[in-house]
Amino acid sequence: MPCFPLPFRWDSAKLCPGVFYLKQIFRLRESLQMSSKDEEKPFLDHLEDLRKVILRMALTLLVVMMLCFGLAPQMMDVLRRPVERVWSQHELDHLPNGVRVEDWERAKALAGAMGGLSPRAQELLRQRENAQVLELHRLVPVLKAAAILPEGERMKFVEQACLENERELALALLGQGAVLQSGSGRAALRMMGSFQPGESFLLSIKMAFFGGCVISFPLLMFFLLQFIVPGLLESERRFLLKALIFGFFLFLSGCFFAYFAVLPRVLAFFYEYSLNLGIENDWRIGYYLSFAVKLIFMFGIAFELPVLIIPLVKLGVLDYELMSRTRVYAIACVLVLALLIAPAPDPGTMLVMAIPMYLLYELCIGYARLDRYRKMKGEKRA
Repeated sequence: MPCFPLPFRWDSAKLCPGVFYLKQIFRLRESLQMSSKDEEKPFLDHLEDLRKVILRMALTLLVVMMLCFGLAPQMMDVLRRPVERVWSQHELDHLPNGVRVEDWERAKALAGAMGGLSPRAQELLRQRENAQVLELHRLVPVLKAAAILPEGERMKFVEQACLENERELALALLGQGAVLQSGSGRAALRMMGSFQPGESFLLSIKMAFFGGCVISFPLLMFFLLQFIVPGLLESERRFLLKALIFGFFLFLSGCFFAYFAVLPRVLAFFYEYSLNLGIENDWRIGYYLSFAVKLIFMFGIAFELPVLIIPLVKLGVLDYELMSRTRVYAIACVLVLALLIAPAPDPGTMLVMAIPMYLLYELCIGYARLDRYRKMKGEKRA
């Protein structure tokens, strides 16, 4: 039977990229074997090891997810606090000095509850409040009435409608643009509801998944590294354990940094931007939680940069000279990475993500320099 040359060349990378990358990982795994006398394992044996690792990681993640699912209400409260702080800060910015957000919120609620009540019921409500709330609640209806008038007539209306001892505070509230809607602050937070029957359940599963990823991250990385770098020496195992602990600390640092520093800033930016356009911020809870969880998780991943670079320095793939010469390229890579993984499109958020990543890269350069010094010192002793 005659043989004819094929009109194309077999390229596994083009026909099946997944198999191609698996082969590259398996080759790396073979090159990192402790003993050079070990025979090269067949491809199917590598797949069997990979299957066991994936199963172990999946079971670990599933157990931690079940624990997090039972704590879904507490996790929901934690994720809602940044929104509450943003709305509270917005109201505080529109209140005169000496007026607390809590008293103003309570005064608005009290003024809304007074309508239609008997004098006896109104008196019972007043007895439960402090003097500041009582003074403010008398001004709420006046300010709401002034809001429907033309802007040039509002001050005159407030001066004539308020008592003399309340006039100064009323004019200060009017001048600061105090928020009068009952759907702001904590009240608006409660209005973030689900619009589908199973949306709340799916949100709980999503929170449990991300919470499980955060808590089980050290174990997942340990299982993965055990597969990629098998047959470690005792000293290498200790180094791997230290790297995992350090990596988990960095991961949590990134999550905390995003939660306390970045997320409130991003929410405040979008909140104020919408108000400037005349758009109400009736945020849907599902979209908000997806946004917040993605931002926090991505910052945790971004802070893992030293965990990726330091082992390469220990293996000799990277050194101090190479890393110091390629700082410009590192800055470009960090900016591109921040652009890709930042959940908000504004430049401020991307810079807030890029700056810590670059500082961590500088930390890795310092480690590479220290590692070079140790090697030179060891060679001199030898």
